[in-house]
Amino acid sequence: MGDYRRTDVIQEKGTYLKIRYRLKTAEGEYIKGDPREGFAVLEIFTGYNQLIPGLERRLVGRRMGEKLQIRLPPEEAFGPYRQEEVREKGYDEFPEGRGLEEGRWVVARDEKTRTAYGYFVRRKEKDRIVLDYNHPLAGKELVYDLEIQEVRPATEEERGLLRPCEAGRQ
Repeated sequence: MGDYRRTDVIQEKGTYLKIRYRLKTAEGEYIKGDPREGFAVLEIFTGYNQLIPGLERRLVGRRMGEKLQIRLPPEEAFGPYRQEEVREKGYDEFPEGRGLEEGRWVVARDEKTRTAYGYFVRRKEKDRIVLDYNHPLAGKELVYDLEIQEVRPATEEERGLLRPCEAGRQ
């Protein structure tokens, strides 16, 4: 295990990580960093829920300078597409739906929990609206082409500022 403790190896928690990446679906649709715009850059700390867990797990144990391709099935990315997340609502139940535009994403906020969530306006009809609450990448296999540019332990100051994301937990 001696090699695992090296500072240029990505640890499960407390490693600062900077990567250059391109993200696309398995079908070839670029999500981030397409060939025209170049690579996107991401800076995170491992172990603080700042990254899709499936991707973070595959980075642990890797070293600075590595270039790799990581494929994430939907179950390790944004989950499967769930038909039960597509809901029809009548305007009597959801009067705000009258003002929404078909084919657009909407971000709403629950004022009690202060949680933001999004949905897609799939279809509008005379007396009802069809909303899709699935993540836009649900059901899709994701392909990351990336290069690990920087790896180092988080500093004391950084560790003091870091808190795991606990949204939705009681």
